[in-house]
Amino acid sequence: MFSTRRITFLFPAAVALLSFGACQQSKPVSENKEPAVAAKDLVSCTGIGEVKLTDSYQDLEKKFGKANLTEHDNNVLGKFTAIWDQKPEQVNIYWKEKAAPYTHIDFMETVSPDAPYTTQKGLKVGMLMVDVQKINSDMPLTFVNPYANQDPGLITSFNNGELAIADPCLSGHVEVTKTRNIDAKVLAAFTGEKSVESTHKLIMGGRMDVIFANFRLANK
Repeated sequence: MFSTRRITFLFPAAVALLSFGACQQSKPVSENKEPAVAAKDLVSCTGIGEVKLTDSYQDLEKKFGKANLTEHDNNVLGKFTAIWDQKPEQVNIYWKEKAAPYTHIDFMETVSPDAPYTTQKGLKVGMLMVDVQKINSDMPLTFVNPYANQDPGLITSFNNGELAIADPCLSGHVEVTKTRNIDAKVLAAFTGEKSVESTHKLIMGGRMDVIFANFRLANK
């Protein structure tokens, strides 16, 4: 038979344990949220940083000033407007109109290998294909052969990976930055392929470094 003294001793301890359990249960469960990207650096289907796909030339002048806009017309893709020309933040704007006034953006691209831009999923210029695939649900990228004469390295599909789901307007280019001990015949065979996947044995085998080289956003 328990004594009254023992019951009195156990009662506060039980209350303390119940209180501790309640506190533990009341704590909010932390979620694994992706870190926020600064608006000026964010690439999404609205635009690249402060440059929006809905902008007209007049809008760009108001936002960034005429001094920060440079016109170019010696390009295989036609005339384009560069914002912050020759700076890491440079964005090239290609217009649907063939001549001024320019009111509708066709697509925009980043240029510099030091571009600060990133998607909410973490895609950045300079990332190796193996790392790009990791944030693309381990799905491969399909792109025009980096050695092609026309639009080399243009990404044609993220193959329904996470990058395609998050930003369906997203494209860009890849670039070969280094090769290691590749036989001339093997390299010739590779360059003869019109379309390449990032799971190609030369890339995944570590004999060819291929990086994500720039962003392209299409105004669909």
